[in-house]
Amino acid sequence: MNVLEITQKLIQFDTVTPKGSDCLDFIGQYLDSLGFELHRLPFGNVDNLLARKGSGAPHIMYVGHVDVVPTGDGWSHAPFSGVVDDGILYGRGAVDMKGSIGAFLAALPNIKNDGSISVLLTSDEEGPAKDGVVKVIPWLQANNHVPTFALVGEPTSVDKVGDTIKNGRRGSISFDITCHGLQGHVAYPQLARNAAHPLVTLLQSLTSGSLDKGTPDFEPSNLEIVKLNMPSSAYNVIVGIADASINIRFNTLHSFESLTEYVKLMALKSSAQHGGGMEFEITPLPSAEPFINHSAEWASIVSKAVEAETGVTPICSTSGGTSDARFIHKMCPVIELGLLNKTAHHVDEHVPISDLKTLQKIYERIFQR
Repeated sequence: MNVLEITQKLIQFDTVTPKGSDCLDFIGQYLDSLGFELHRLPFGNVDNLLARKGSGAPHIMYVGHVDVVPTGDGWSHAPFSGVVDDGILYGRGAVDMKGSIGAFLAALPNIKNDGSISVLLTSDEEGPAKDGVVKVIPWLQANNHVPTFALVGEPTSVDKVGDTIKNGRRGSISFDITCHGLQGHVAYPQLARNAAHPLVTLLQSLTSGSLDKGTPDFEPSNLEIVKLNMPSSAYNVIVGIADASINIRFNTLHSFESLTEYVKLMALKSSAQHGGGMEFEITPLPSAEPFINHSAEWASIVSKAVEAETGVTPICSTSGGTSDARFIHKMCPVIELGLLNKTAHHVDEHVPISDLKTLQKIYERIFQR
């Protein structure tokens, strides 16, 4: 099977998180035919697959996810049909990230490696990410499958395949914030404490300043309001409770603990500005710590493979969201390289067939090196 045929077949499996077993069955059969040893690793309602060929060093692992986000409405072609139109393959997961998996699977028959190659695939990356790679890693460590280097196939490219690789990622933490006041009549504010006022003051203070100016490896940290709610259906009631949620994407100048203390301190100041008596309930929801790849050797191998195939020297970036690399980096050096990210999660997600072929060739060069 060529890269188009494999990717089309992968897209045709409906694998909205956490579904993925049928897709992993197909991939397992393909890898078995190439001489890989298979391990199915289910945790909770999530299916995971590890396949390995060879036992020598270096051990290079490809990491990916077969699960996809919900389709949304308004597609030009059925999202799980894998239709090709004018040299472009359409379907949910085309770039994030079944196209990358297809490119890697198509590359495998052309790779001759004296060490060992493994493939780790999950169906829990786009969802909670609690029963996928994070659960598999202890099994890898206990069963002598820790790789020398790892390559994650997330869509990292911007304008041309391979022009950007991820050599790290920002951290992510969310906060649920509830302000408790005292409900009352709008005509008698002296008898109530409006919970919305100090909450708005807090949100204004959190968004008006900057957390930092960035580092040589990371952009400035970013804070966004993602939810805001005051549960009242009346126009003559002062609310006694108000809720909001924020998300912070942060660099290595911060930690879960330091950001939690920062938000709590700003909440105290906001309450004081409104005469006190307002109680803030703050729940931190940590998701990912920031990290940077410290293996110059692995970054060089990936970069030189891209340059040899495309003539472009890739930019190393830590931008974007989170990925399973946030778990992998604790085990071994990790670099992310995949297709263009412009249509990831979009309606009519698509990839040019030429991009799939280019990525396949890049992967072949990486693993040959």
